[in-house]
Amino acid sequence: MHSTITKMPPATDVVAARDKLRRFLNAYWLRPENAFWMTLRSDAMDAVPMGRPAVDLCCGDGVFSFLHAGGRFTPDFDVFTSVDLPAHVTNDFADMFDYVDGDYRPKIIAPAVQRIDCGVDAKNALLTKASRLDLYDRLVLHDNNDPLPFETHTFETVYCNAAYWIERIDEFLSEIARITRPGGTIVLQVKLDDIRRYTLERHCDKLGDRWLNIIGRGRFDTWPSLCDRGTWEERFDRADLAVLAEVPFVTRTHAHVWDVGLRPIAPLLTRAMNAINPHLRAEIKRDWVELFCELLAPLCDPGFDLFDTPDEPVEIQYVLTPRD
Repeated sequence: MHSTITKMPPATDVVAARDKLRRFLNAYWLRPENAFWMTLRSDAMDAVPMGRPAVDLCCGDGVFSFLHAGGRFTPDFDVFTSVDLPAHVTNDFADMFDYVDGDYRPKIIAPAVQRIDCGVDAKNALLTKASRLDLYDRLVLHDNNDPLPFETHTFETVYCNAAYWIERIDEFLSEIARITRPGGTIVLQVKLDDIRRYTLERHCDKLGDRWLNIIGRGRFDTWPSLCDRGTWEERFDRADLAVLAEVPFVTRTHAHVWDVGLRPIAPLLTRAMNAINPHLRAEIKRDWVELFCELLAPLCDPGFDLFDTPDEPVEIQYVLTPRD
């Protein structure tokens, strides 16, 4: 992958791209490095028709899929408005988003253009949040390390952007093949373990484990199936999945920018922003989103790389189908 200078796209494309980035920033503003990564994911998905019935595996709170499907929230909603912030979230890297209160009602300006038949996740609080988006026809609480609770050949489209979170990855991929209809489409967005070479983890001898734990908040510990491109493709082959397309869309430069980001202080920022007057919070958020929209817009290019020599990407979108 080489350093890339692209032609200027048409003005309408620039406006649309900036609008999408702004929608993701509005939802994930206190983690802007996640907002641009999700924008890249959404752009990669745009090229794949999503036939129905469709299932979103590891759907989480559904916000990513809602925004990808064209949904819009009011500016005062974001994923940080309903979180749990006891001391162990900051100190022990627990998931502050694994929480929902009774007032969680995202204000929606425009619904998603396309509904999703089923969403699946292992965390009940996240599914409760997803249920408030009017996006999924059905939501299923399920650990994807176990056999999927669907009949064979149920879905025309299967989507998952968290396969590398699954410990029993070979069984999971075989289950995906089983529940997909013949000729159906499977879209997996997977990280490669080359990401370790593009983050500060490679300097553990100088920085120390504690420093890296604070920066990373245990992220690598939650990705047990992280591997290289060749291993992913061997796994697909064992699961009788044929690769129709592979599209790298996150480069090492993206990974370098994302590596630290605001991850270490996100719980503290969230506490501060949720404690202030709502009017002041809205003002700060508005200016914050516009600033990061300017800073991150150049990065929302799947080939954006500041290095002169090629190297492996960080994330690839695989489009697969069950082998005949």
